[in-house]
Amino acid sequence: MTQNGSGTAVKLALRQLLDRCRAGEMSPALAVMSLLLATRSAARAAMALEACPDAPDSCLDEMRRLLREHRDGCARIEALLAQEPDGAGAASATEGIARWAGFFDAALARSPAASVALYSLGSEALLAEATAEMAALFEAWDLLGPDRRILQIGCGIGRFEAAFAGRVGEAHGIDISPAMIAAARSRCAALANVHLSVCSGRDLAPFAADTMDLIYAVDSMPYLHLAGPGLVERHFAEAARVLRPGGDFVILNFSYRGDAAADRADVGRLAREHGFALLADGVQPLRRWDGRAWHLRAL
Repeated sequence: MTQNGSGTAVKLALRQLLDRCRAGEMSPALAVMSLLLATRSAARAAMALEACPDAPDSCLDEMRRLLREHRDGCARIEALLAQEPDGAGAASATEGIARWAGFFDAALARSPAASVALYSLGSEALLAEATAEMAALFEAWDLLGPDRRILQIGCGIGRFEAAFAGRVGEAHGIDISPAMIAAARSRCAALANVHLSVCSGRDLAPFAADTMDLIYAVDSMPYLHLAGPGLVERHFAEAARVLRPGGDFVILNFSYRGDAAADRADVGRLAREHGFALLADGVQPLRRWDGRAWHLRAL
């Protein structure tokens, strides 16, 4: 989707979003987020919705309501987008990781919910709905269980650790942002089986081989792409090391380059090279988030 905010491009983007929303392919909140990405402006998004020539319908009405009721959160998202680092500008992986850590520290201060999921529109309630949908997918893929030890790469504010704590033996989360880990610890303070720590962003060195049953990355793998060459492949190798035989590796969004075929090709290659069977290949099983999902299993 274009992000230049021109009138023609925005109209086309809105038309496509409404079509997908009406077809049940995305939620109205996700459509609002996508419109914000297209316009880079909460005010322009509101103007586009009000000027839409379509007859009022449930999707259009709901998008207008969401933008109106979450206008402050949408304005915070606009500010976050304006502060996003140039991923291609880092001279090294170390510099790239540091840039993104600083960005997420600052993003958390603006909006905890939006800092981990723009489609929340800055709302904890909308974030909880999306988290529950993701948890249902994990249950459907048989990824959770009372004896399982799980690890999230890029845990953010700990929303999944809080959601999964009662369904697994141990839930571990790592993140490059100290502020995110502090927020996650606060959220999960009463959960004795949740363990959270700041990581280097380079590998999974704190974890011994053959100790995890599930490793998952929810919208964090794209930042490894942006932070530096080799970090994605390194994390595949590390996941293969840390997972027990038969353990699961789940990726929700592989990159932000907008090329689904290239993402599938890269994940397929990395799976073969590091000993994973590919069970789900870039599917889009969610309505509240349009990220693509991969499910790999350690052979």
